[in-house]
Amino acid sequence: MHVRVTFQEGITEASDEPRRSEAVVQVGHNLLEVAQSKGVAINAPCGGRAQCGKCLVRVIAGPAPISEGDRRLLSPGMLAEGLRLACQLRPRLATTVEVQNRFDLHADPVVRPAPRFDPARRAARAIVAVDLGSTSVQMRLFDASDLGLLGELSVLNKQVRRGHDVMTRMTYALRGPEARRDLTEDARETLRALWNAARRSLVAPDGVAERWTVAGNSVMTHLLWGEPIESLAEAPYKPAFVESRTRPAHEAGLPGGTLTTLPLLGSFVGGDTAAALLALRFDDPGPPRMMVDIGTNTEVALAHGETIRVCSTPAGPAFEGGNISVGMRAEVGAITSIDVREDGAIRAHTIGGGKAKGICGTGLIQVVVALVRAGLVSRDGAIASGADRIALSRGVELMQSDIRELQLAKGALRTAVRIVLAEAGLRDADLASLQLAGAFGTHLTPRTAIDAGMLPSIDPGRVAAVGNASLDGAERFALDPDGSARRLEAIRARIRHVELATRDDFQALFVQSLSLGPG
Repeated sequence: MHVRVTFQEGITEASDEPRRSEAVVQVGHNLLEVAQSKGVAINAPCGGRAQCGKCLVRVIAGPAPISEGDRRLLSPGMLAEGLRLACQLRPRLATTVEVQNRFDLHADPVVRPAPRFDPARRAARAIVAVDLGSTSVQMRLFDASDLGLLGELSVLNKQVRRGHDVMTRMTYALRGPEARRDLTEDARETLRALWNAARRSLVAPDGVAERWTVAGNSVMTHLLWGEPIESLAEAPYKPAFVESRTRPAHEAGLPGGTLTTLPLLGSFVGGDTAAALLALRFDDPGPPRMMVDIGTNTEVALAHGETIRVCSTPAGPAFEGGNISVGMRAEVGAITSIDVREDGAIRAHTIGGGKAKGICGTGLIQVVVALVRAGLVSRDGAIASGADRIALSRGVELMQSDIRELQLAKGALRTAVRIVLAEAGLRDADLASLQLAGAFGTHLTPRTAIDAGMLPSIDPGRVAAVGNASLDGAERFALDPDGSARRLEAIRARIRHVELATRDDFQALFVQSLSLGPG
């Protein structure tokens, strides 16, 4: 038996009518699965396990039975308004729903011209460097004639409509070859959208991409080439290939000359980490130094002596506001910090300074540390009053479960750091420097992260944000392919991949790392 499902996604720029997508599906599939297969972008950080409460839809037409998950995560008022969780609703009759929490995949890429860019002299030939992130994709363009910087562009990775993070996308890809092709085409479509925007702004309309250099994690790299990911999905988590790959760009559905993806360093430590190590010159001699790229999949690298130890850990989406009841991206209205008065009253600070709408990932860390310092939350994560929530602002409450999600995420990160240091025979105090890569690290306050027990207990002055080191490394390779290839080979020769999952002491260290305090 089949049933028709209609999704409404909001008002389009071209008309006053909502954007509609229809699908005829077999009875038994939940709406989130249908939306993902149709390319409708619904925010579902927990991957459809009825844990985050984010995949909201409002039933406009058709039956709307209330599931146990709906009752657990949604208020009576929300249920009365027809709101349901897409992952719980399994239509048996024709149904029309309005998507509530969604990503705007129709937004144009953000273009940032270089300071000295001359719109009257747009390049005919461009060299392209890309950081193919799981959430955001960033491109940096150079004039092939003189290697001058043209500018940068960024856009949301269209793969988010299939899953919020790498793990949920892998689950989607494992449904079969057609699902994997969906993710491959999403990645390629994202890169083409960036290039098309570049030709409207930075490059001549008939301009050519002479060569592409793309840095992405292991899963992103496999999907871009259309390679199977089954070997990454089960122990011992081996990539289908690890070498740097250069082929005609059209083989990956891209315009222009050649496409190069950077080498993978082991299981989920991919080309983005290789690019970061290249940019940060981890092949140079010096005292012990560490790089941490914090995200849904967090990478850790430690250079000590002749060895560079690397590992990855699935920290989950809490650092990006996912799986948090009031979590959101770092946008206007997101709480970034709080002040707690002596009487326990809380004043929230938001991006834009206006009404609080939710809390972003770095804000969550700032808030929880402030609550621990004020004695409103204990170091084991329990709310001191015994309540199940703390009001941060009108309409924004931090749940006990939100604190637990942060503990799990930061516990995974701290455990990875502990193990990598132990493998090298080092202590926290032995680190000469700690470099935080990526957008999250840029907005993280070192002292707060150390006090939360996320980072090693070192002088905050030794911690530095280094921005998008992956894109910087892709740039270095794009502008000097031969020299960078030699350096990458030297780096790879020193790599020792630390497999966390096989260690007997992982669980014990993880439990120790859940505490909300330094150490």
